[in-house]
Amino acid sequence: MATLANFLGKPTSWVYDNHEKQAIPSFRVGQQLRFWPNEIKVWLEENCREQTA
Repeated sequence: MATLANFLGKPTSWVYDNHEKQAIPSFRVGQQLRFWPNEIKVWLEENCREQTA
C-alpha cells in the first residue's frame, strides 16, 4: 500500500479512497489490500493525462 502511494506520489488515504470507489485496480487478500503491478501500469496509461512540454 505505502509502496504504491509513494510510487504515485499520493498519500495512502488517497489509495484507500480510490480502492473504495473502485477507481483503481485492487483486490484483498484477507485484510490486506493488494495491487497487480501490470494492472496499475495499464490503469495509469488509460487514466492519466499525457503531459506535453
